[in-house]
Amino acid sequence: MEPARENARTHERQSLPQISPSAIRTGHNRAHTSGLPEFSLYRPRSGHPDWQRLHAEALDIVEQVSPRLSGPRKGAHEWRRRLRSAATLAANYYYNRKLFRSGREDFRPLYFIWTLVRACNFRCEYCDDHRGRKYPDLDTSGTLNTNEATRLLEIMRTRTPSVYFAGGESILRKDLPILTRAARDLAYYPIIINTNASVVHRRLSDPAWRTWLADTDIVVVSLDALDLDVLSQMWKTRHPEDVLRNLLVLRELAPRMNFKLLVNTVIQPDSIDHAGDVLDLANDLGIQFSPVPVNVGPRVDSRLSGDERYLRLAERILARKRLGYSVTGSDRLNRRLLWSLPLDCRNTLKPHIDCDGKLFWPCKSAQNMDPEMIQVLDFDHLDALYDHARSLVDPTNFHGQGPSQCGGDCNWAQNYTTDAYADALRRPWRLFEEIRSVLWTTR
Repeated sequence: MEPARENARTHERQSLPQISPSAIRTGHNRAHTSGLPEFSLYRPRSGHPDWQRLHAEALDIVEQVSPRLSGPRKGAHEWRRRLRSAATLAANYYYNRKLFRSGREDFRPLYFIWTLVRACNFRCEYCDDHRGRKYPDLDTSGTLNTNEATRLLEIMRTRTPSVYFAGGESILRKDLPILTRAARDLAYYPIIINTNASVVHRRLSDPAWRTWLADTDIVVVSLDALDLDVLSQMWKTRHPEDVLRNLLVLRELAPRMNFKLLVNTVIQPDSIDHAGDVLDLANDLGIQFSPVPVNVGPRVDSRLSGDERYLRLAERILARKRLGYSVTGSDRLNRRLLWSLPLDCRNTLKPHIDCDGKLFWPCKSAQNMDPEMIQVLDFDHLDALYDHARSLVDPTNFHGQGPSQCGGDCNWAQNYTTDAYADALRRPWRLFEEIRSVLWTTR
């Protein structure tokens, strides 16, 4: 049995910038008529929020912002975007198989991860820049302006089908709607945003952000617990309810705006039961769940693998996946991730680019050497960028523990994605299952 949460307190704060107090009061009256689906897996505990109240407030936010939002693109234009992205994916796979057969590993990307900004309004205990430094402590000089950022998207699109906008906190970047529109016009698919969601209600109230959700395919919200005291301490924020309320806002908007909503949960030794609560809530609400075992340096925290509570949670996640609940990734990928099985990491498949436009090569998280930092804007095509990068450091056989290797075994879903792709280079039929598990849900 999971233990009840202690030290409960009442959280009364209802400060919603740009949302009128009268609308909040109206929401309280509607709570029981427009309520959440009946919970069947999730069990509210001491310290958890009043979900009916949060949902009512979320509905009022949605009611106020919806008339301002641009609708999603549909029809032939949208299908052409997806087909162009699929064509890049297929061409890269064909090219990467040739590289694989020749013994090379400078594989062309599945997607690229772009740290748009280093700034963050949270200071999560577990989060750093993959090299032990907290994002709010990092220098922000050199951050690309809008024109430079758009040019970077053009260059990366020459060989990259998908983009993952990250941070810091990605939606602190005020020109993000311009960049998501540029990414859509360039036929990236899927366009993915990772956010803590704390200021979503403010952004959606801003007319400059009216196209943001229409131009986004997947919104990933970081959520590691439901106990408000635990979240306050973990994230170093006084207002964790904003994240939970905005998660409900995004859930309401997802079918209207045609984007997929996903929660990303970092499982830590002291929050295993809390992560289980998030799994149950996400499954009940039809939100896709993505588990992330916490790392210490370049490896999974050893305290997890020996904890029976974690092993039970891992089995529960896999069982839910088999039952058809929405858990991101294939069964094979999740089993390998959750049990920290040895992986075949191929980092060039998901290159990291910093806020100043520099590519970390071959790997942002390398322990035995500092990565080369290569300015993407100095090149017109990704092939030229990769050829230059390979001349500096050959990524072939870079993953490993030798002195000329990365020295890490990072237990991240993104690395197991490259492991799945490497497996599909040997067994092509595996590729479709991995792609399907990311782009489609079953329940």
